Amino acid sequence: MAVIHRIRLGTCNTYLIQGNNGYVLVDAGNSNKVTVFFSNLRKHNISPDSIKLIVITHVHFDHVGSLSAIKNICKCPVAIHQREAQLLREGKVVIPPGTNLWGKTVSYIGERIAGIGFIKFNAVEPDIVISREMFLEEFGVNGSIIPTPGHTYGSMSVVLPTGEAFVGDLAVNFIGSVFPPFAENGREVTISWRKLVSLGANTIFPGHGHPFNVNLLKEKTRVPHEIIIPGRQLS
Repeated sequence: MAVIHRIRLGTCNTYLIQGNNGYVLVDAGNSNKVTVFFSNLRKHNISPDSIKLIVITHVHFDHVGSLSAIKNICKCPVAIHQREAQLLREGKVVIPPGTNLWGKTVSYIGERIAGIGFIKFNAVEPDIVISREMFLEEFGVNGSIIPTPGHTYGSMSVVLPTGEAFVGDLAVNFIGSVFPPFAENGREVTISWRKLVSLGANTIFPGHGHPFNVNLLKEKTRVPHEIIIPGRQLS
């Protein structure tokens, strides 16, 4: 089993996956959490230059808030799906639609807060822009990045052959459900869940909440209603 460090940066989980000669970091948390991040590196005796790659599962402010500062110190490349690369370049805040009452309420409030500039993150130029599976051997990790759309149309996951799957917000583990409270396309969420199952995932590492067994995804093979918001597709 891979050595994994979960680091909470604000409301978001980030994950360090140990490889042969360093680490791959999945996501970068909320803004202004760079001190927390590097304090955790020191706690685990990890030097900043041992981080070989940062994988961004999707460009939402709570997953890329500290990316600019972390990248500048670690001097490592950033990988992102091509459908979200421009959002990262522009530092553009996108508030996803809700999939339940709680999510719809938070989304409504978030759009208005973002509209007056209270939610923001620093733009980052991505180094690696992908549209299909990318293997991570070059960065010392036996695993791959795979597109897993649903939460956003450019969402990605990191999957290891030992069964660990780092999924961003494709699945969550809070408020009594693993289905994300926000999603661009609910049908695509479940399709991506099936992809993870077919790849042999056994433990899901979500962006919010504790890791959980993949059986919780297997039990949720149907979505109450398909959630497709016209005009929200990324290009």
